[in-house]
Amino acid sequence: MGEMEAPLTTQESAQEYMMNLMVDGDDEDDVRLHLAALCGDTLGLTRVLADPHATDWINYRVRPYLSPPLRLAVSGGSVECVQALVNAGADIELEDVKGQTPLFVATSQKKPDIMKILLEAGANPDGSRKNRCTPLLVAVRDGFTLGVKLLLEYGADPEPCEQFVTCVPGWPLHHSIVYAHFPCFLELLRAGATPSLNTLPCQINAKVVARLSIPHAVLKYAKDHPEFIKLYHECGGNLRQPNLAGTSCMEEPENSPAKETLLCLLGMPLSLKSLCRLLIRQTLGHDNLRYLTSLDIPACLIPFLNFEEFNCYALKAEQTLCHETLCKKD
Repeated sequence: MGEMEAPLTTQESAQEYMMNLMVDGDDEDDVRLHLAALCGDTLGLTRVLADPHATDWINYRVRPYLSPPLRLAVSGGSVECVQALVNAGADIELEDVKGQTPLFVATSQKKPDIMKILLEAGANPDGSRKNRCTPLLVAVRDGFTLGVKLLLEYGADPEPCEQFVTCVPGWPLHHSIVYAHFPCFLELLRAGATPSLNTLPCQINAKVVARLSIPHAVLKYAKDHPEFIKLYHECGGNLRQPNLAGTSCMEEPENSPAKETLLCLLGMPLSLKSLCRLLIRQTLGHDNLRYLTSLDIPACLIPFLNFEEFNCYALKAEQTLCHETLCKKD
């Protein structure tokens, strides 16, 4: 029988154990900022920040995860500690050993208040290039719709061309289908994500484009959710796009609600009204879509231009996800 790990002593609390696990400094290291940040001790952190010598360690990364105080404050979940460190000049882009920025960690832990502090301070919404994954991709994967909206609002790129060119999988729109998160799919397209990789300015390998076929992804991963096909069609998506084998969705043998919707829409061109919506959105351009609600046009047109007729599907999906989460906790 192997040796069992020694249990915590009665003097050592769970909090102290976590501190020792995440903050491992040498004797000469001043880790007061790190410990206060991790514990969410705002008063203690403020007191340490008043010491001019302590601020020399504000961007110091401690073992074992090479975490600076700001990264630890995000892990600890203290909005006040994060704000105090940002105000004190902490490097908001300093990564940990995995190349994760504080914003990446806040997103993966679903902490929108902390995300907003970091984004307003100028954090890169696309995270670090050292990490091949982006905050947006993580938010989409986890169905974190509020996080997706925040990141897009602050300029996150829904089409990371560099990842496509290097054949690294990671198209947020495709991910939203793989994990069947329709609210994220809606927010991405609402913010101007392209429904087809062929329209991007960068040259993308044809095999990558075929592998990331949206219609095929819906029939494989979200076949019980025809709303994906409906919205994709309304955004001008190509329902006849072939996959890697060169086959279209019509040749898929299995029947499903999504396929029935697709077959129905194949014979129905977009209405003039829908075409006008696409033209207006294209004229505005990707970067200006966030100002759509402030356009000097009749207020009744804004919901239509913003695809709000699909909000009912998003609401239903959010309610289902919330119910499933509560059931898991029980």
